[in-house]
Amino acid sequence: MIIGIDASRSNVEQKTGTEYYSFEIIKNIVELENDNTLRLYCKTPLNYLKSKKNVEIRELHMARLWTQIKLSSEMKKDPPDVLFIPSHVIPLNHPKTVVTLHDVGFHYFPELYTPLERIYHHNSMKYSIKHAAKIIAISENTKNDLVKLYKADPKNITVIYHGYDTEKFYPARSSKKPAEIEKLGDYIYFIGRLEAKKNVKNLVRAYGDLREDKSITHKLVLAGRAGYQFEEILAEIESLPEDIRKDVILPGYIADEIMPEYLRYAQVFAFPSKFEGFGMPLVEAMACGIPIVASNTTSIPEIVGEAGLLFDPDNVGQIESSLKDVIKSKKIKDELIKKGFERLKLFNWKESARKTLEVIKSA
Repeated sequence: MIIGIDASRSNVEQKTGTEYYSFEIIKNIVELENDNTLRLYCKTPLNYLKSKKNVEIRELHMARLWTQIKLSSEMKKDPPDVLFIPSHVIPLNHPKTVVTLHDVGFHYFPELYTPLERIYHHNSMKYSIKHAAKIIAISENTKNDLVKLYKADPKNITVIYHGYDTEKFYPARSSKKPAEIEKLGDYIYFIGRLEAKKNVKNLVRAYGDLREDKSITHKLVLAGRAGYQFEEILAEIESLPEDIRKDVILPGYIADEIMPEYLRYAQVFAFPSKFEGFGMPLVEAMACGIPIVASNTTSIPEIVGEAGLLFDPDNVGQIESSLKDVIKSKKIKDELIKKGFERLKLFNWKESARKTLEVIKSA
């Protein structure tokens, strides 16, 4: 059997959620699968895979509309027996296809997307649900949304959680920190696109209120690329008193090599997002032994369980009091860390890849 895989998103340099998922699930599928041919379709050379006899790489060069023109043309000309799409969009021409659907944030927060983006996301979601032989959802929350909003058949949907990279994400093993982290001192950490959906403005407001307690001197590190309404986040930061404003750090996109270090030396991981299909940084924070404060919305409670203090993302006071509780109470902090380590058993990339291969082969 030939299993085709869309590897286009796995190969970008600056990865966010769906790109990380594509990278990890493909890497682990390649390691596990030995009996069938894996044919990977990409736009640029795949530089993260070791050479393997049953792995074939097909580079399809094209910048725009790659899925619906280049990949679709390839599917018509020389289709595999089954195609796996790790992120949302099934090409117009396709064999039996398994697709991973991540979230429907565009439905709940249409104001955060341009009209063209909303139309694209809605139509591609509809098309994928209609044409997929099997669907993988990354959380029960996403599965429920697909059933409720798109009338997807729940029997055709398998929920498979993400894993985490055990070689990268682990508790601090030394008090010696990288120089750029050492100079930060104590800090609250957020990572994600700096955009409206991630609710960074309310985190900044809560941080300003938190710093009214003069015994708390933690900095706030907001790591990630600028996204939709970034200017409003900057304006919120600028509205803080100067002595607090200088402690809001914007390092931008952090390279993979140093990113885990920022996480493992944080005092608190703050995740105020209004919508998540999964929330991979939550699992990575648990693995690094960092206490979590996070929103009580969408998939976040499902992923965090009791390993975090949850708040209403629209309630700045709740965000601030959650941060304060973790910073001020060693007991709360230690309990959250312990529960996080216990919860990690649910998240394993090899197990995710094994279950994904089962779904692909069943199609």
